[in-house]
Amino acid sequence: MYPQYPDSDNEPNEAAALASVPTQLNFAQEVRSDRLSILWKVTLFIALLLVWAMVVVTGANEEMLDHIVTDVLFPTGLLIVGCALTGYFLKRERFGLAVTSYTAGAFGALAVLTLWGSTFGRDYFPFVFPLLVFVVGLLVPARQTLILLLAVIALLLGGPLLADGQWELSSARFFALVLTIAATGLSAQVSGELFGIAEWALDNYRRERRTSYALFDSREALQKSFLRQTALTDQLQQVNNELETARKAEEEAKNFRGQFLANMSHELRTPLNAIIGFSQTMLDFPAMYDGVELPIQYRQDMGQVLSSGKHLLTIINDILDLSKVDAGKLDLDIQPVDIGPIVKGVLSTAVGLVGDKGDQIHIQRDFPEELPMVLGDPLRLRQVLLNLYSNAAKFTDSGYIKLQVYRQDGEVIFAVEDTGIGIADSEKAFIFEEFRQGTSGRKKGRQGAGLGLAISQQLLRLMNGRIWFDSTLGRGSTFYLALPEYVPGEEEPVTLPTKPATKRLRVPHP
Repeated sequence: MYPQYPDSDNEPNEAAALASVPTQLNFAQEVRSDRLSILWKVTLFIALLLVWAMVVVTGANEEMLDHIVTDVLFPTGLLIVGCALTGYFLKRERFGLAVTSYTAGAFGALAVLTLWGSTFGRDYFPFVFPLLVFVVGLLVPARQTLILLLAVIALLLGGPLLADGQWELSSARFFALVLTIAATGLSAQVSGELFGIAEWALDNYRRERRTSYALFDSREALQKSFLRQTALTDQLQQVNNELETARKAEEEAKNFRGQFLANMSHELRTPLNAIIGFSQTMLDFPAMYDGVELPIQYRQDMGQVLSSGKHLLTIINDILDLSKVDAGKLDLDIQPVDIGPIVKGVLSTAVGLVGDKGDQIHIQRDFPEELPMVLGDPLRLRQVLLNLYSNAAKFTDSGYIKLQVYRQDGEVIFAVEDTGIGIADSEKAFIFEEFRQGTSGRKKGRQGAGLGLAISQQLLRLMNGRIWFDSTLGRGSTFYLALPEYVPGEEEPVTLPTKPATKRLRVPHP
């Protein structure tokens, strides 16, 4: 059977093209029609030529006029009528009737010649039946060929009884019958081969058409994709240009912001230092005012002025450091650092950071007496640790603040653990962003600008370190910072920071 290809809804052109391809039956019908059209014309020409020859012969020999009707006119007339009907039905595309007309005309003519013809016709015309069966077998299915064979067998076996009133089977007719049976088998074989060839040809034709239309559709899809890609490329180029313009504007704005913050910090620190200095002098050095001390009510307000001034100075210093980091102008002095004195100094300062909550908060330590060395800036390392302690003291009302120091995978880890309010999960993602402070701290009135952790992260990046934390809301937080460990006698490689900064690396050679 010819393979069937499912039509695709999204390929209407291909489906229509494949639908126009002739089926095996239509193709075979066209081949048979062409063959039958030639056959009936050739047969008609031979019949007319035979009539003309017989007329010429009988005109010269009057003894043959008695057999002209049975041997020529009647069988030839049947053949001519069959051929005429064949041509008529073929013009109207009625192939079945055309084949039937041709077969009936030829079979009738041969039957007349075989049964009522002359001795020559009875002896030799049965040998035309194999040719008739073979030719007709190429035009009709095997079942109809078998019917024609049965008709020939009935004619050759029962014809003498009908014509002469006695049954007779001569050796010539028997041999003609055998040839007819062989011709039937041969026609069936040849017809099957023709059908196979037709099937193969149609199959390849369909495949070629399907491949052709698939390639055509693929080419159209590729062309559309190319046009879309071109449009997207142009759009992407436009977006890139806009992004480049926005980046330059952002860089320019950042430079302006850094310059503005630096100028403002400098302008604010000058009068602020004067406020802090005079407040400190009025509180701690009454001799500067002829030994007259401030009244108690004034001292409390002046102390508040001094505390607020120092807090404001800390915020201004943080903003200045942040602006320097953004501008790439922060000066770092990377060197081997003995962290022992730094840790001790931070712990001493931490007691003052706790302030009035000293009775509820215990400052704890968990590290050996001999501490390892790190590569970093000692002043900035102290600043980062103090930021972490300041946050811990700010957000812890009771419990402890503990510092741990230990080695791990070529780094020195500092862990500042507290039992404070902790950090909510929704706030962990932006805890290191600038000017961001947890909602819990804001609700409880904790002071701060949200710059300590942001600056600490930037400083650690510039020192080739890192910072992270673990926190549970309501149970406290632990902030970790890591710096490369320095081993005396080994020169440690230093990776350039992500942002430009002025760094001086001092590694003593043994």
